[in-house]
Amino acid sequence: MTTDKYGGLHLNRATIAEDAMAKQTLPTRALLACGAVAGPVYVTVTMAEALTRAGFDLRHHRFSWLTTGDLGWIHQSNMVLVGVLTVLLAVGVRQTLRTGRGALWGPRLLGLFGVAYIIGGLLRADPVAGFPPGTTAEMVQTTWQGSVQNASRSASSILLIAASLVIAGWFANQGRRGWAWFYRTAIPMVFVALTVVGFAIGGNPTALAFLATPWIWVTALAVHLYRREATRRNDVPAGWGTRSRPAATSHHFESGHDSPPFTGSA
Repeated sequence: MTTDKYGGLHLNRATIAEDAMAKQTLPTRALLACGAVAGPVYVTVTMAEALTRAGFDLRHHRFSWLTTGDLGWIHQSNMVLVGVLTVLLAVGVRQTLRTGRGALWGPRLLGLFGVAYIIGGLLRADPVAGFPPGTTAEMVQTTWQGSVQNASRSASSILLIAASLVIAGWFANQGRRGWAWFYRTAIPMVFVALTVVGFAIGGNPTALAFLATPWIWVTALAVHLYRREATRRNDVPAGWGTRSRPAATSHHFESGHDSPPFTGSA
């Protein structure tokens, strides 16, 4: 407690408010950081597997087929890891959006997208002719694991598209038309661009697009909200977090803020 009868208790309350914000913001930023690293990790590990696994052909094989064979556990672990990171990102997105249209279902759909990856990683795709090496056409058969794993891949695409539209709606409702446009159009635009690249380099033109497009969007969202949350944290005036003289209060109003964190007397 300070001895100043006008500012002492007021500044103590502000200190408590800042401490509370710090405790809430830092975990939120950590959750958002999980999403920022998920995409680069998944794409890097997957491409390393695709280029080094014997028998895997980027021109004909799907990346989910990397879950088959003796080394299939690597891609399974990769999928489970990024799925968990995405679920954590969804929690951070929910804490960041807070209120408004889409603040609830946007993060939920994003979290379900992560769950779809976890499910896909816990199961194995069915072998196909030629992969893993030694698999013949007569050996190929459909199993329940392969069917569910394949369905989880389709579900993840649908869930991410739905999440992108809902989150874009949240930004539009907040008056941020530019970001709303970005989150609505980023997935199709990136997909088309990467497909063109695929045609240029030969092979399966959509392989790279299906691999990278979802994670480019997820990474962009995570980085954007992380920076937004960091800016919100830094916007707390320094005077509110110290036991300074009441002059800090008048400076707060003069700096153009609509209202102080606390008003009135104790």
